[in-house]
Amino acid sequence: MTAETYGPAVVRDTRPEDMAEVLRVRTAGWRAAYRGIVPPAYLGAMDAGPEALTRALRHFRERPRDRHHLVAVRGGRVVAFAVCGAARPALPLPAEDERPGELYALYAHPEAWSTGVGALLLGEARRRLTADGYPSMVLWVLEENARARAFYERHGLRATGSRTLLRLGGARLPELQYRASLGAAVAAPPAALRAVTAQVPC
Repeated sequence: MTAETYGPAVVRDTRPEDMAEVLRVRTAGWRAAYRGIVPPAYLGAMDAGPEALTRALRHFRERPRDRHHLVAVRGGRVVAFAVCGAARPALPLPAEDERPGELYALYAHPEAWSTGVGALLLGEARRRLTADGYPSMVLWVLEENARARAFYERHGLRATGSRTLLRLGGARLPELQYRASLGAAVAAPPAALRAVTAQVPC
């Protein structure tokens, strides 16, 4: 897939009616990105059906007010999503005197990989966290997920040395923390600019 073939993407806030598409993207993205990393039984059991949608809608409606849910829409369909907000206190932080923002999730449908939608969402998440006053942004990525690590490194994030273990499907999967400093608060670009898909891989 190329951005030229499928048109530009627009980043906006997630709406309740987007959640079925978000679940579709999450399921397809996990199964493609984590094949050979996450146990196959866990990936195979991922559900985007009615019960999963009901749970997702409940969590979306009950989300903290300072949490940002974003989608990238192309051709009328959600092709990627991201979620960011305050860093989870249960996980290691970069410094004792620093309370960063966190990118909790960023996933694109495999058909939208390498079309720039990830870069658009990452940029918007950074703008939201900067506007919220966070001095930096952290995220956690599976150590074996070389594609994602390369993407974040291209966009200026660096591993901090902090590690944790994610338990999925009976497996213990090492995760690495990445961090980037955030600058002074910046205004979001105009809609016309946000609608132009960056020509960088993601």
